[in-house]
Amino acid sequence: MANTKRKKKRSIRGGKRTYTKGFRISRKTQRQILIAMAIIVGIIILLSLIQKTPVVQKKLFKGEIGKNVVYGNVTGVAIGIGGKGTISVKSFNTGKTYTFYTGVRTRYNVRRYPQLGDKAKVYYFNDRGYLKAWFISIR
Repeated sequence: MANTKRKKKRSIRGGKRTYTKGFRISRKTQRQILIAMAIIVGIIILLSLIQKTPVVQKKLFKGEIGKNVVYGNVTGVAIGIGGKGTISVKSFNTGKTYTFYTGVRTRYNVRRYPQLGDKAKVYYFNDRGYLKAWFISIR
């Protein structure tokens, strides 16, 4: 009889352990790091929401945000058929109340008339002493 000893097959890796490059972190440690980062991000978001900042930071053109632009709270609306009427806006920057006249050429970014309490940015022009709104951005 011939010698029938079988040779052991070697694994392709050669029986050596292979290590990954970079940091070796267990799944438990990864989960702990992820939870800690989520808590930190949550605290940062909470602090940014609590912090009181002024609504408008830039003050240009006699205290307003732009030339012939007023940003404020809508305090009065009287608009009739055809869009003719008036809108009163109290400015966030100066605290003055402006009355703007609206008409058929007045455009709105949200295809509706502003309501009391809305924040609005009004672009206007001065027509012989009358402040006529040509664009109203409701926010």
